[in-house]
Amino acid sequence: MLGLKIIGAASIITGFGCWGLSAARRMDKRVGQLQELRLALGFLEKEISCIYSPLSQALARTAYFCRPPVSCLFELSSSILQEKSGITAAEAWNAGIEGLRLHSELQKMEIGLLATASLQLGVSEASQQKKLLTLLQEELALLEQKAMREAEGGRKMWTYSGFILGAMVVLLLI
Repeated sequence: MLGLKIIGAASIITGFGCWGLSAARRMDKRVGQLQELRLALGFLEKEISCIYSPLSQALARTAYFCRPPVSCLFELSSSILQEKSGITAAEAWNAGIEGLRLHSELQKMEIGLLATASLQLGVSEASQQKKLLTLLQEELALLEQKAMREAEGGRKMWTYSGFILGAMVVLLLI
């Protein structure tokens, strides 16, 4: 009977600890995804402003260049532009952003920043798109630094609080 209680207590503490570790891992993933997104926008900028690739092709190449879930934004946008006639670049970009929102750890503000690009992407001159993408990269770099600082403090907090919460639940059940 005592062995069963010990196993139950260990399971509760482990479960809550894993929950805390998972939250800490999500914070680290967010930092990585912001960095990946910033690098991908730099690649897209070069595709548009230096190579002068058509937008659907530039998006497809960028999707190949980056890792999931960031590649989802570019892959979905590119496929929509290539497959559906009469759809605008803004609509395709927004659909890609929605896919990214569903599969990433990015926050609402970061997704909203990407949405600002939809009105100029594919419509304005290459030089204007270069300026836009450069500005987005700079803003993402700032958000990445902020997320990194948040992750440093939050990682310990979530990890410890998960195990502490598990221990508190065990104590309450005793």
